[in-house]
This record gives sequence, structure tokens and C-alpha cells, in this order.
Amino acid sequence: AVRLYRQAKGHYGTWDMMCGEPPQILANLVMETLHPELRNVIGPRLKGKMQQRQRNWMLISDAVYRQVLTQTTSRYDALVDTCESQRFQLDARLRTDMDQIITSKEHVSNKIRALVLPKAEKTLRSNVQPYISSILEALMDPTSRGFSEVRDVFFRELVEISKNSINGGDKEKLGDHMERLSMLAFHPVKMQSCYENMEQLNLEGLQQRFDVSNPSVFVSRAQILMREQMDNAVYTFEQLLNQSLEAQGDDDMCKTIQRCQERVLKKYDYDSSTVRKKFFREALLQIIIPYMLQQLSPSFSSELPRFKELIFEDFSRFLLVENMFEEVVLQSVSKDIMMAVKEAAVQRRHNLYRDSIILSNSDPNMLLLGEDSQVDWAAKFGVDEIEGPEGGGGKIDGGGSVSRRRQVVSMIQLDGVPLAYESCLEVPGDESPKGSARMLRGCSPVWSCRRSVMMECGRTGPDAGPS
Repeated sequence: AVRLYRQAKGHYGTWDMMCGEPPQILANLVMETLHPELRNVIGPRLKGKMQQRQRNWMLISDAVYRQVLTQTTSRYDALVDTCESQRFQLDARLRTDMDQIITSKEHVSNKIRALVLPKAEKTLRSNVQPYISSILEALMDPTSRGFSEVRDVFFRELVEISKNSINGGDKEKLGDHMERLSMLAFHPVKMQSCYENMEQLNLEGLQQRFDVSNPSVFVSRAQILMREQMDNAVYTFEQLLNQSLEAQGDDDMCKTIQRCQERVLKKYDYDSSTVRKKFFREALLQIIIPYMLQQLSPSFSSELPRFKELIFEDFSRFLLVENMFEEVVLQSVSKDIMMAVKEAAVQRRHNLYRDSIILSNSDPNMLLLGEDSQVDWAAKFGVDEIEGPEGGGGKIDGGGSVSRRRQVVSMIQLDGVPLAYESCLEVPGDESPKGSARMLRGCSPVWSCRRSVMMECGRTGPDAGPS
């Protein structure tokens, strides 16, 4: 809805303020229009030195944003309540008329496709296809180097643990290392080298051609994925090592660690490949689709309303012509994007794998790891509480270790599966890495800097998310 609203005003492409909870996004949307007006009215009236005027302007912007956020929060909550109250009735109607709705949608979509597809394919051939490989290469290089650095950082930490076991380190020392390893993905210094690789993303030339206002949304998304994959690898290693220690005891600790290390690194390679390919597909869509819509919308905006007459009034709440138009454009582009990423995997550049060679059930023992609870190494080996990277304790109320939600099962998307309607713009609603990608926290952006106040966030609990 936000994207369609901005497109109606002529704003296509990625939007770097698409972050936070829905009320925050709506507040950002309001401030995008309100902020310049306030600056023109209030700016000339500010008195004092430059620093004092800037400080006062930030305080004013903060106060205005808080008022806007209060309004958007209350109205969004009211809208959600209204929608929920109508949900049962709409669900019942959907179940009753589903076949007719699907038939009507296919009929209208075919009509729109016949109208739009010829020009869409022409635009695609002449203005998009020649540049897909260039865009993909620009994305692949820094992203793959960043994920490779994640692997190296993780490997170095495991080598330190192995050295400790070889040098006769006791259980308390192992527990100390494991407690620190559990916080690795949230360590700002150790992860910084990974994030810096992605900050070298350069889309110059392509930005101008495809009207990409700012590549920061792709940088943020990739950095969040790096942190998630590091956390997944750490969690999987913890679970495998804990299982091995319970089954075999403490005999030959070094070999046990190395066996677990080899399994986790192999799994990381496959997961990293799958995550990166998904990221490349999403990023290509976010770059190309807005450009295609911008090129095609002026030609068809006057013709689309007549297709509404083909939809029964009872189905008008479920079938939107604008959505069908965008689906046709999406389908025209998706095949080329899928093919480009698939060819990159076949060439084995940047250490990508073909999905068809990965079996999702190849290691049933790993599939069971997701059912295990977090290992409390401090309690297991009697280690003192380890502080997290920000100086705070690694515990939550009640004395248990911070529960971390990770994915253990490999992320597999087989070749030929339809591309999901996912968006890089949905990020960063989750917490972002420190020092690089950041998230909207609190409720007061510094609009005088065109950006919201992005406060670095640490891990605050099992369900840590936007404040």
C-alpha cells in the first residue's frame, strides 16, 4: 500500500525509510511531505549560531515526529481492529466464492496480459536484459566477499577453541570460549570486517539508469543476512558439540571439535549459497521492477480502469486491477532474473551452488537440532557469567542463557520454483548489525539530515526486535 501510494506521486524504486513497524513507516511517509514544509516555514525564524539553530531544528523535528507517530499508531491500530472485525465475514465469502474469484482473476489477468505484455517484453529486451548481468556482478562481488569473511571469522574462532583443547584447557576454559562464541554474531568488532565488504557495493551508472536512489537498502539487507548466517552457524556448532560430548564424553576433545567444525562449515557453504542467490533475486527485482513500472505505467494508466468493469462488484474487494497489472510485469521479468542467477551458479563463480545438487533431507540428524533448546555452557561447565559485546550480561531474568532463534535446517529453494513475492524493502524491520546497517529505534528521526535517528541496537532478549 505504501509503495502504491508513493508510485501514484511519481516516486518509484527503493525507499530508504521503509523501516520499522507499520506505524513508524507511516510516520516516515507523512514526514517525507511534512518535513520540507516545516523547514521552509520554521527554518528562517530560528535564531542564534549555526550549531544552536541545528540543535533547535532537531528538537523541533523530534517533537513533530513524535506527534505524527502518535497519530499514525492510533489510526493504524484502529484500522487493524476494523479489518479484524470484518475478517470473519470476508473469509466466509472467500471460501464460498473462491472458484468464481479465481476464474474472474484469470479472465481479467489474461486481458491485461494481452495488452501489456508486448510493450513490456520490448522494454525488457532493449532497456533491461543487456544490464542484468552487470547488476548481478555488481551485487555478487561485495556480497560474496562478505559471506566469505563471515566463514573465515567463524573458522578462526573454532581454531582458537581447538588450540585450547590441544593445550590441555579444562572444561571451564572450554565453557568460557563457548560462551563467547555464542555472542559472535553480535560482536561489533569481530563482525565489522564482514560488514565492510558489503559497504563497497557500487551501483554507479546503474543507479542513474534504473533510478535507484540509494543502495543502502541492499547493503543493510546483506549485512543482516550475514549476521543471521553467523548466528545460525554458531548455534548449529553448539548443538552438534553438545550432542557429541553427551554421547562420547570428553575423550579426544580436539577431534570432536574438528568433526563438528567440518559439518557446520559444509552446511554454511550450502546455506550461504542459497541465501545469497535469494538475495540476488530480490535485489534484481527491487531494481528492475520499479523501472519497468515507471516505463509502462504512463502508457496503461488510462486503460486499466476499464478492466474494473470486467470484475463483479462482489469480487471488487478481492481483485484489484493494479495488482494484476504488476503481476504481469513481474512475470515478464522473473524468468530473466531466475535465468541470470542460475547461470551464475552453474559457472561456480563466487562459490555458488546449483540448488538441484543440494538435498534438503541429506542430513536428518541436523534436522533434529532445531528442536533442541539453547545450550547453557556457563551452567554446563560452571563458568562465570560472560558479558556480551556491549558490556551487558549474557543472561536474561531468571538466570537462563539468552534464547536465540536461529535456523538449523538448510534453506533450500529448488530450481524452477516460482519466485516468491519478497522484498528487500521489508528490511530492516528486524534488528540490524552494529556500526553498519541500522534500524529505526525509538520514535524520533532527525529529519534535518533526511534520515531517521538510527540508534544502534544490541540483543535484548529472545524476541528482540524494533522498539
